[in-house]
Amino acid sequence: MSEVSLQQTIGKGYVDFWRFRGRYRVIKGGRGSKKSVTAVLWHIYHMMKLPLANTLVIRKTFNTHKVSTFAQLKWATRRLGVDHLWQFKKSPLEATYKPTGQKILFRGLDDPMSITSITVDTGYLCGAWFEEAYQILNEDDFDKIDMSIRGELPEGYFKQLTLTFNPWNERHWLKQRFFDMPNPNTLALTTTFQCNEFLGDDDRELFEWMRKHKPKRYRVEGEGNWGLRKARSLRIGVRKNLNGEISPSCPITKLYLVWISVIPMTRVLLWLP
Repeated sequence: MSEVSLQQTIGKGYVDFWRFRGRYRVIKGGRGSKKSVTAVLWHIYHMMKLPLANTLVIRKTFNTHKVSTFAQLKWATRRLGVDHLWQFKKSPLEATYKPTGQKILFRGLDDPMSITSITVDTGYLCGAWFEEAYQILNEDDFDKIDMSIRGELPEGYFKQLTLTFNPWNERHWLKQRFFDMPNPNTLALTTTFQCNEFLGDDDRELFEWMRKHKPKRYRVEGEGNWGLRKARSLRIGVRKNLNGEISPSCPITKLYLVWISVIPMTRVLLWLP
């Protein structure tokens, strides 16, 4: 079996992330900052190192796993040269470490009952990875899963929840809970594309273009800073007759656009009857 250098595979900028053993590892960062790549490499490596550890992977909707976390974890096994030791199944969606039977389970918040009642056949459910955690708008949904990772573990094992996301809005509960209130049991990091030595020159040129021409977007995607909340706008049509007087019997003939900035690029069309 060929040897793989973790330092060369992972690169720089994530020493604290790799070594931290507290309950919460929370990483906000811009695009291309290696946060998700490092997370999948860490989970594969540590599950193989701890033969009783199982992992739960969470996204807001279950059907997004196949083209994101599932594919990323499968890539990580190949990157580490251990893909022959893992089995990835799409029905049910799971990954199994063949030598021990340890599993990586995939769930979505669109089916909360499948999460709160989750169990594993071998070992212990030691951790969870929340990918695109910004999409989890309800803190209670996170708390339910947090409380599901419980119980006494053997010596050398630890419980840990990892959250990775782009920080689009400063009003999100993630900021107040993990970044505004220091906690020794929490590692809160901000990462950027600058720590990713695997990017090409064309990638860095794209970020430079964004810095010059779209500075607000660069603040989040380039620098990993919290996005600023925009004011909501709501235009409401009224029924008026020919004299300009409000009249409930006259039809409304316009469709108005409501912009809600809590989720970027989300538009809601409201028809006023």
